[in-house]
Amino acid sequence: MRSRGYLEVHENGGRAWYPVYFHIGLLGLVPGAEAKVGRSFLGHRAFVVEPGIVALPSGRRRSTLPPGTPLDAPRLNDADLRRRSARFGSLRRRIMLDAPAAVAGPFIGLLWLIVDGGGFAQFLAVSLLAAVTAIWWSAIAGSDPS
Repeated sequence: MRSRGYLEVHENGGRAWYPVYFHIGLLGLVPGAEAKVGRSFLGHRAFVVEPGIVALPSGRRRSTLPPGTPLDAPRLNDADLRRRSARFGSLRRRIMLDAPAAVAGPFIGLLWLIVDGGGFAQFLAVSLLAAVTAIWWSAIAGSDPS
């Protein structure tokens, strides 16, 4: 359930790996595709890949192979790419993958009430904050829903 997408970049005579946020277009990216380094609208580094995909790094550059089994992007035809994109890029699937982390929110809110006291409003605020933080953390830790 926890996997990350990395772009392997050949730069300065060596290889580097950049973790990137998931983008549906990455499913159709073939090994050896040309990419240009640019800047996003916020001024951060971004990779612009040939088919018009902007891949934003989600972490620091790695000079060593990331942990796990390296898998290249599959070579898909257009029909397969559309079907996989609809399946893996849907909002329903994202919620199904990220929402279970939010289950801890009410328990953290209850623990907060036991330790610090407070009323229902404080319980609700802490639970919501913990749930949103858990969903955010799962989105950062695992960026590839496939």
